[in-house]
Amino acid sequence: MYKSRSRERFIFAKRRPKRYRQFSSLWLIVSISLFLLVIELLTRIFIDISGSKEEFSQTLAEPELISAYQLDFVNENQQPYKNLDQRESLLAQHSLSVGYQLVGGQKNDYWQINPQGFRDSEPLPLAKPAGEIRIFLLGNSTAFGYGSSSNETTISELLEARLAQRLAQQKSSPQLYRPDVLPYDEENVKKAWAKHPKLKSGTYRVINAGVPGYASGNELAQVALSVLPYKPDLIIILNGYTDLMLDSGEKATEIPQLEQLLNKKPQGFRGYINQLIQPLRNYSHVVRIFQDNLLVPKSEEDRDTFLFTEQLDNLAQYLPADEAELERRVERYLQHHKQIVSLSAGARIPLILANQPEFTGRNASKLSEEEGAIATQLGRDYIQTVRASYPQLIAANEQLSKIFPHNVKAISLYNLTDKYPTPSFIDAFHLTDEANKVAAEQLYFSVSSLSKMHQVPKNPPPKPKPIPQKLPTQ
Repeated sequence: MYKSRSRERFIFAKRRPKRYRQFSSLWLIVSISLFLLVIELLTRIFIDISGSKEEFSQTLAEPELISAYQLDFVNENQQPYKNLDQRESLLAQHSLSVGYQLVGGQKNDYWQINPQGFRDSEPLPLAKPAGEIRIFLLGNSTAFGYGSSSNETTISELLEARLAQRLAQQKSSPQLYRPDVLPYDEENVKKAWAKHPKLKSGTYRVINAGVPGYASGNELAQVALSVLPYKPDLIIILNGYTDLMLDSGEKATEIPQLEQLLNKKPQGFRGYINQLIQPLRNYSHVVRIFQDNLLVPKSEEDRDTFLFTEQLDNLAQYLPADEAELERRVERYLQHHKQIVSLSAGARIPLILANQPEFTGRNASKLSEEEGAIATQLGRDYIQTVRASYPQLIAANEQLSKIFPHNVKAISLYNLTDKYPTPSFIDAFHLTDEANKVAAEQLYFSVSSLSKMHQVPKNPPPKPKPIPQKLPTQ
């Protein structure tokens, strides 16, 4: 019995430290959690007292949308470069021909990219189905629909819906449009030609080939290699802003710091921690401050181009430094568009060159409270420089429309009309869903006014010759 009790005491004596260690580990976890909670509460109180609550709340309220439209670059195996954040964002990969292109077959709550790399929910076969009329919309993030709530609220899909509405109207009210076959008498022929022309009948499909960050050089390569093989019936290019901001030494937009990305070694422990806490960024002030200031240091060497920055107050530094630099950027824009015109004309495809909307084209008296805050962030230098520079891009497109009047139509969406809602901008050059509707309507009127998109009435068949009457026989 004595040995049994001694053994029992020995067993219990061995277990006590283990229980103590379990209790210590639990207490350590609880202590750390409470400490982090206190730090988070103190941080929030400090932000409230310092008057930065509204600004910080805005950055926390929009991270999902911003992240959804943030370009993240992947390698040929569609794996993120090791020094980039791995987020659920818009994936693009390097391309020797066009600089970079969107990865096909990706989607999230805001957009869907089809297998061909276009913003569309349906695949685009190379062979055009019978009766389909294809319109390609090219451009940068404005054409792509940065910030749109869905594919359906982008300019391309709204334009497609408007064209379908026009065809339905032509069927329901044929008396308002030119007849399919002209009448015989000259007076009624004049009346027929005075009516609205009919758009060609068929199924209109507007393909959104816009890519965030694209400049005219990217679009030139895109037209030649990625658009013409699909045999479009019309090409619309909605751009201008990127060429104004892109240094004249660059022919097109490339992946920022591509060479460094390819050669850079993994970030090690800092990169691991950065990826580990990324999911908490949207919910914790402490994590956001810690990540922005310690884990992702900004240096001049690693600075992104303006296309991938979210800081409006930094945009002015990318504008032309002087008149000579502006002229070089406009000349590059003109020459690239001239080559696009040559390609489209050679394929007998009409072309619409449209200057995209931009914040400084908004009437100052029409600014909403949100847009007023954008103006403050952009600053006086930015606003004055863009207002003085943008008309030269508009003039470049108008020059091409005069040289090639049968192939090119130039329009400017820079100055927003009174039909645009308030607010129309979510930043310097991206539109709200409601503003996209007005932009699509303006493009619709340009498309419907092109003679090459009209159905030409046929001449009437020849009048039957009168049958000679036989004379009665005597």
